Formats: sequence, structure tokens, C-alpha cells
Amino acid sequence: MLRAVSFALTMIASASYAASPNDILQNNTRAVVYLEINDSNGAFIDSGTGFIVSHDGYVITAAHLKVDPSQKMWAIIGQRDGTRFQMKLREADEKNDVALWQLPQSASCRYAVTISSKPVNVLDRAIVLGFPAQNGLTPALVNIANLQDNNGFYNADGFLQPGYSGGPVFNEDGKIIALVHGGTLGGGNNSLIQSSFMMNLINKWGVKAGIDASVPFAGACYASCRVPAHGVEKWSSEVPWGPVDSGELSGGHTRKGECDKLIAAALAGHPNSQIDLLPGEGIPDSTGMWENAHKDFAGQMHYTYYCKGTLRSGPIFYENHSSECGLWN
Repeated sequence: MLRAVSFALTMIASASYAASPNDILQNNTRAVVYLEINDSNGAFIDSGTGFIVSHDGYVITAAHLKVDPSQKMWAIIGQRDGTRFQMKLREADEKNDVALWQLPQSASCRYAVTISSKPVNVLDRAIVLGFPAQNGLTPALVNIANLQDNNGFYNADGFLQPGYSGGPVFNEDGKIIALVHGGTLGGGNNSLIQSSFMMNLINKWGVKAGIDASVPFAGACYASCRVPAHGVEKWSSEVPWGPVDSGELSGGHTRKGECDKLIAAALAGHPNSQIDLLPGEGIPDSTGMWENAHKDFAGQMHYTYYCKGTLRSGPIFYENHSSECGLWN
């Protein structure tokens, strides 16, 4: 199956995209779901594709993928086989073939697609993701042929097999412009449902979907770790440093300039260390910077600059939840 997906991507990657087909597949795999309808005995009835539009697990798919009271809709995220989640229907717009479902007990940490508000034009290229036939998640290339077919939906060329129904249609920026309504067995005549119809349900239910930009994850979605971006909680070692002097210099130098040079030299090769000068300046051995000056026999001034502080090494960073740590698996 991986070989088949790789072949498909190779065939369509020659075209220039703002986001490549491979990027769109990789970035959205965990936001696309395989949907399967089973009867009361667990027997297969139908299947299709859906996509997660919010971090709390709301899913958009085609309304013609529906269940009666004795049946169940199951979702598997990103693949055809794996952990199954029983879906809960929120609302279906059967006229426009759009339905809003939700994954059960969803934390606010689901991967989600981003929806585009940009207008769609004839000849626009798009990538469809779905689970056709018995295949795993598979991309397909289509082109918008008409902005309104007999159903009032976009018409697109390309070959979309059964199983793509309800699947996301991405523009060249990697954002959703439609979902799959259906096609013909011979290919070349596919109906894609405009994103405006899914937005009606999304807005009605107050779903926090990403429009043109992704919605940030909540802090609790990220793993906990200790990294430099969190700041230093404490140091493993803190020892006095100095006084260190510049050697005798002519005029034209400053205390700070010379101390900065001495600190840089002391820290060379020690990236996880820092030197903090004592507060104040001008008082020997009691402040961070001072100098001695004298005239030579020709009346020229000479200066020696001194620096004193604390050498800190072995930082222990604060442990926090942040994007630096990656999301919880």
C-alpha cells in the first residue's frame, strides 16, 4: 500500500504546488478518518471518508453516509485499520449532503484540517484524500471543471473511486475547499460539495474550526519537558569568577567592552554556561567592573580593567507544557 501511495505522489508531484501533494498528505493524515458503517451484528454495510475540523473532534463527511438506529458509524484516524471510535451524529444537511459528527470523549487535542475562505476558480487544481476501494489513505489529483453541476456543486475531472465520499478536497495551499459528494465509475465527472455548506453546520454548532489559519492547540495538549525556551529554574554549579583583568591598555576602551570580551573568552566552548557580573561598578573587589589607571613617563594614560562575578553552569530548565515538547501521542 505504501508503494501505491508513493507511486501516486510521484505521478502528481511534477506539477508545481504551494504545498506539494506529499506535504498535504503528511500534514493531514492524522486529521482524515476512515468511516465504516456496521449493522447490529458488526457486519460491513458501507464505508467512506471524513475529516476532523476542530481539536475537540468534530468531523465533517457526506450526509449520504448515514446509519439507522440499529447501525453504528465507526472511525479510524489516519488509516484503514486500527483503533475504532464510535461516532456520534450532531446534525445532517441531507439536501446539501453534509453531516457533522463527533468523535467520542474528545479531548481538545485532535489534529484538524484548515478550511480556506479563498474563492475557487475553474481549472484550479486540488488534492483529494480518502480511502478508495480497499486501499489505505490515498491522494488523488482533480481539477475544477465547473463551479456548478446539476446538483449545484463543483464539478471536477479526475478518477475518484468509491470510498472517497465525504473526503476532504484541498487547494494548492493545503486548505479545504470542498468535500467529495460522489463521481462516476468511469471517472472524469465528480461532484464536490462547496465548503460553504459545511461552514453552515460548523457555525451553527459553534465549532472552533481553523479558517485560513490553524487554531492553536491548548497548552495541555503538549507534552511536558525541560528546554531552554522555558527559562532556567536553577544551575547545577555556581562558583565565583574573577577578578579577571584585561591587561594594561591605552585609552579608548570601556569597562563594559573589556568585560564583555573577557566573559566571551571564558565561555568559549561552554555553551551551557553563563557569567553574571556583580552589581555596580567602580569599587575594586566589591562591584562587577572597575579599573586602575596610571600615567607613564611620557604622560600617556594606561588602564587595566577588572571584572568579577559568578560562573553558572549546568542549567536545569523549567518543566512546562509547550510546543517545544511536541504534542502528547
